[in-house]
Amino acid sequence: MPPRVNFIFISCILVFLVLLYFLVSNLNGNAIPRPKISYRHLVHSIETDRLVDLVSSTLSYRLSPGNICHDESFDHLGIILISSYVTHDDLRSAHRRALPQEDLKSLGLVRFFLLAEIPVQETTITQLAIEGENKRFGDIIQGNFIDAYRNLTYKHIMGLKWATLNCSRTNFIVKMDDDTVYDAYRLRNLLQEFRLTHDDGELLLSGYVQNNQKPIRMKPSKWFVSHREFRDAIYPPYLSGWLYVTNQRTAQDLVIASQETPFFWIDDIFVTGILAKKLSIPLDRRNALYSANGDFLECCIREAAKHNFKCPYMAGPNGGDSELILRFTTGVAKCRKCKERKRTDPKLNETCVGVYKPPSGHRGAPVVKELHL
Repeated sequence: MPPRVNFIFISCILVFLVLLYFLVSNLNGNAIPRPKISYRHLVHSIETDRLVDLVSSTLSYRLSPGNICHDESFDHLGIILISSYVTHDDLRSAHRRALPQEDLKSLGLVRFFLLAEIPVQETTITQLAIEGENKRFGDIIQGNFIDAYRNLTYKHIMGLKWATLNCSRTNFIVKMDDDTVYDAYRLRNLLQEFRLTHDDGELLLSGYVQNNQKPIRMKPSKWFVSHREFRDAIYPPYLSGWLYVTNQRTAQDLVIASQETPFFWIDDIFVTGILAKKLSIPLDRRNALYSANGDFLECCIREAAKHNFKCPYMAGPNGGDSELILRFTTGVAKCRKCKERKRTDPKLNETCVGVYKPPSGHRGAPVVKELHL
């Protein structure tokens, strides 16, 4: 065979083998080993626009409490889910000291903290410490994804899913942040009101309604939202993450809808705004029950002791004071027989004077204090 013909023949054979390889690869794609995707260290980015499948348990729990919700000794009125960052053990401690689990059970309530895995940059707490905390108190739900702002939506949906699967007998679900101060007695009264006025199958989202809020487009902000993440100029109405109330049916619908809706990482807006709008869930406005200023809650404590006035607020932020929930709970507990303000009495927001709180530490000076668990 002439050299030129031999070269062409060999080239044709090589081309045929290459084509045959790709054909076999496509026909047997399932037979080719593929790397398994691990969500263990996931931090959500805009590269993916769907929530990782929480319904079919793609994400599992690193820690999950026992059968507290199967306890027949309390009313099963509400389950409280508190979103807490892994290193906020001081805030979780304050909640437990202010309202021990047994005290909450006497009100028909039970409380759990929502955590995720420790980010690599956090060196002040270990997984062993979190497991020890859970062993002592049995109230931590920990997902197997990284605790980060970009994963807040995972934590939120994880909590709702866990509550619907493990506390389905409980009428209502209360979702809040760990820096929220609240009156558990007044919350109990609100849930009892809902029990009388709302059927189990009725959709319910109740709390502090935020309207006409705009995305923050400044990149230095930790709440920066790009146009790719959210295109509209204004968010849909949503409930503040301080504290909101829903029920089992609504929580189930929200979890399912989260799998079918483009992902958004700011959880309050995604769950109680975007998903609520998609499901046509009306927002029950209870803004008068909330204080946007922690100083007003401090004033409630002082006025209860001095003037015997009831606090007009059920909940609000702690203003950076982790012990405020302890003082507030003690103060309102002593004021069960306090009087309501009359129309002629000055309103709290007209008389309240904030107390100066010196910063803890100066120019980075370390502060050492005892932490009571």
